[in-house]
Formats: sequence, C-alpha cells, structure tokens
Amino acid sequence: MGLDQVIGEVRRDGDTRSQNVLANARKEADAILAAAKAQAHAYETARMEAAERDAAAARAQAMSRAESEARKIVLTAEAELRDALREQVLAHFAKLDSRARATHITALIATAKGIIPSGNVWGAEKDGPVLKSQNVYKHAGNQPITGGIVVESEDGRTRLDLTYETLLDSLWRDVLKAESALFR
Repeated sequence: MGLDQVIGEVRRDGDTRSQNVLANARKEADAILAAAKAQAHAYETARMEAAERDAAAARAQAMSRAESEARKIVLTAEAELRDALREQVLAHFAKLDSRARATHITALIATAKGIIPSGNVWGAEKDGPVLKSQNVYKHAGNQPITGGIVVESEDGRTRLDLTYETLLDSLWRDVLKAESALFR
C-alpha cells in the first residue's frame, strides 16, 4: 500500500470521525437547546399561572373594596334618611296645636306622678301655661325642647326625662333594632 493510499484512508477515517463528532455535537446541541426551550416554556407557564393568580387576587380585592365602599355609601345614605325623618317627626311635634300639646302634657304628668309623686317640672315654653295650671308639680321653668316634660323629685335625687326628644330616641332605638333584624 502506498503513501497515497494511506493518506487517503487517514483522510477518510478523519472525515468519518469528524462527521461522527459533528453529528454527536449537533445531537448534544439539539438536546441542550430542547432542554433550554422546555425549561423556558415551564418557566413561562409558571409565570403566567402566577400572573393569573395575582390578577384574580387583585380582582377579588378590588371587588371587595368596591363592595365595602358601596356598603358605606348605602349605610351613610340610610343614616342621613333616618336623621332627616327624625327631624321631620320632631318638627311635626313642634307644630302640634295647643289642645293636642295639653293632652300630651296631662298624660306625661300622670305617667311621671307614678314615679315621682312631687317635685319640679320643666317643659317647652309653649307648654308653660299648661304646666303652671297643673296641681302636681311646681313649674320650675322652660327648657329648649320640642315638647314633653322633665320632672325632678323635691330632694333633687331623681330626674325623669319625658321630653319628645328623649321619648323619640327611645322609640328610635327600637325601630333601628327591628330594622337591622330585617336584614340579617
């Protein structure tokens, strides 16, 4: 075998080996690239799922905040309506005619007499003549009230507030309790 033949075989052997190394390198590069793509896809999928969870949490939080704000607005409006209604009721009581007021004062004095038998009485300026004419309590003066009476025992230890404002407040609490029970 001649030198040319040996050189030819070495070249062929070298070419075969280089092609095998190159093919193996390409396979390895393709495997590395496929693994990197799979890892990138898994990372992208995980990040998208996390972003969707974060978006859902943000959406739920925003909805909760909006519902809370809406509830506050409704409660504020309801409170304003109740306050306006209370003021209208007191305004109506303030406009009662003298005969109706005298009937109320007489009934309130009868109620108070069962608790405080004697003492002083205060009332609205409009009710002064009725309070002065009754024979149970000493008229002690006027109060800045819509109507009703305040009675104090002779020794000053007991005071009974039967003003329209206080009576309405007492009833008002009952109305509010009943109202809140409707929505439970």
